Amino acid sequence: MKDRKKIHWKQTLALVALSALLASCGLPPGMKLLQLRVHHGGECVLETNFDVPDTSTVSEIWDAAGRKPFSTQTAAESLGANKANPLEAKLTGPVEIRISHPASDEISAKLTNLTLRRSTKDSDDWHLSGNGVSRAKKESSSQGDKPVR
Repeated sequence: MKDRKKIHWKQTLALVALSALLASCGLPPGMKLLQLRVHHGGECVLETNFDVPDTSTVSEIWDAAGRKPFSTQTAAESLGANKANPLEAKLTGPVEIRISHPASDEISAKLTNLTLRRSTKDSDDWHLSGNGVSRAKKESSSQGDKPVR
């Protein structure tokens, strides 16, 4: 009976050590959920969540902000007011975009004018336009293009 306990203990220890080794090796990165907030006219007009690989750079995070989000928490009704093109919302004047994660620094950009896009006229999956992504990348280039942890 004593020998079985020793063997079981050694097997458990070996399993824990192997798990730690595998976790620290070059396994594919995990994903992290980021929050995007767009402030315009003193209020948050859009709040969405999107995901990126753990090893994403600032540039790659901005690229992901230009794709359909994982979920939308807040989308001001004014975003859908463009009757001529219901898939776009044009925000004029100062706009601030903030991207954050609980365990990392915030990425932000302050722009003048911004166009948001969505996939259908009835959806709330607003995201940055391609032009908005390019401008935000350029504006936040002082933050570097290193992986964000």
